[in-house]
Amino acid sequence: MTLEVLHVPPTGAVAGPPLLFIHGSYCAAWIWETHFLPFFASLGFDCHALSLRGHGGSDGTVEWASLADYVADVAQVAAALDRPPVLIGHSMGGLVAQHVVADGHPACGMALLASTPPSGLGASSLHMMAHAPDVLFQLGLLQSLGPHMVSPNVMHRALFSDHTDPNHVVWMMNHLQKESTRITAELLLPARPWPPGGAPVPVLVVGGDADKFLPVSAFNETAKHWQGELHVLAGAPHGLMADSHYWRPTADLLLDWLRRNTV
Repeated sequence: MTLEVLHVPPTGAVAGPPLLFIHGSYCAAWIWETHFLPFFASLGFDCHALSLRGHGGSDGTVEWASLADYVADVAQVAAALDRPPVLIGHSMGGLVAQHVVADGHPACGMALLASTPPSGLGASSLHMMAHAPDVLFQLGLLQSLGPHMVSPNVMHRALFSDHTDPNHVVWMMNHLQKESTRITAELLLPARPWPPGGAPVPVLVVGGDADKFLPVSAFNETAKHWQGELHVLAGAPHGLMADSHYWRPTADLLLDWLRRNTV
């Protein structure tokens, strides 16, 4: 299967292992293109962002794609790199990264940004029902009828801080797509991604305390499960890498962690 991979080579001397970015639900590799790919490439990292099957420009159909299918996609792209990468996953992509590592595929680190926790989204869905029911309703519209039926104002509040230009939200919504029906069900109660034996993989977990999708307890769970380093950004939303204000604090945390753990 041919998968779309956006590649931004490093500027100057190589600073560390390649970085492989894994997007979340309803989007594709383009979500990393504005900020993270050029930022980390300018600092010497070889940057790759894939679109999972049925997303963006990748082959395949999305409707019945499974978590195992997405894990296979990441493993395929990672195996083609010249050395094991650092996996950087957002939201659903974070859970995919966890399963890639749990299945024993080589990786020299894992950064989980606003990531689905190992236990899945069951508890988080209850959190959203209680604290952001309009966001949950809009996600249902996005999945069933497509992005043209979704309110830009609600999705702005769901994904971004007030610092982000509403025009950027509209641009993003024009790029959104439906997600796999199968995986939306799987994410509620997935099999747990148990850390493999041997030397532990360095793990960074970053979340925001203004995330409408995931409570801080989800980030605590993920960090504890992987014995990872946890940072919770005050006021940060779910779309950490795309928010006009919070992308840079998130990137700075990731850069510091990369330099301490993977160089």
